Amino acid sequence: MTTTGLPETPRGVRLRRQANLVAGFGLALPVGAGALAVGLLSRNRRRGLNFFLSTWPQLLLATNGIRYRVIGTENLAAQRPAVFLYNHRNGVDPFIAAALLRNDWIKIAKKELASDPIIGTLLKLNDGVFLDRDDPAAAVETLHDVEERAKHGLSILIAPEGTSRDTMAGVGPFKKGAFRIAMAAGIPIVPIVIRNAEIIAAKNSLKITPGTVDVAVLPPIPVDEWTLETLPERIAEVRQLYLDTLADWPTEVPKAAVPG
Repeated sequence: MTTTGLPETPRGVRLRRQANLVAGFGLALPVGAGALAVGLLSRNRRRGLNFFLSTWPQLLLATNGIRYRVIGTENLAAQRPAVFLYNHRNGVDPFIAAALLRNDWIKIAKKELASDPIIGTLLKLNDGVFLDRDDPAAAVETLHDVEERAKHGLSILIAPEGTSRDTMAGVGPFKKGAFRIAMAAGIPIVPIVIRNAEIIAAKNSLKITPGTVDVAVLPPIPVDEWTLETLPERIAEVRQLYLDTLADWPTEVPKAAVPG
């Protein structure tokens, strides 16, 4: 409804949502200024980054009418650092995962995002890592850099499918990189299962529709006993957790996910 009490036209709805999207991204500037001030006053760059990470993603989602219902929130802080995995459908679910993690994390993204003037810049400022999936040698070197960050206390946020999937495609195959990082750094894996993301936005679309997304954060999965020989089997077990959770959405998460 408009301020006059008349129904809003489709064009009006579209323009309002576009304005909300611009406003949400625009909030990165004042929040970034606040983060800079926090970092300078505390003489701690990471503290400034954490101010930004715990503030802007939530403001962006709220400005665009995106809400999320979460079960298993205790698993977000049960063991840190960790490798947090989220199933990827569109450009919104990374922000939902980011809003949940809040502090002390970095993002692994595809190389193409490095040239994005907004997302690429923000990821670089937060020590994000860009993975070149077409260059195996470069990808291995990049993963070594990520391992070092994890060993210094930073959690890793990554989509194990590698890229967003078609909304009708279910859960895509999981790539090995995220799991090898967890093994090399000796930190657990924490699955973040997102349901209904397609009601917010389609794949590769900037058109955002307000709505509520369901999220289940599963318990940390230790990787201490994992080996390269059994890695494909372990990855399949983790992927099955996503399939099972999406097929039968829980009212609460179990105490343990899969054996380590």
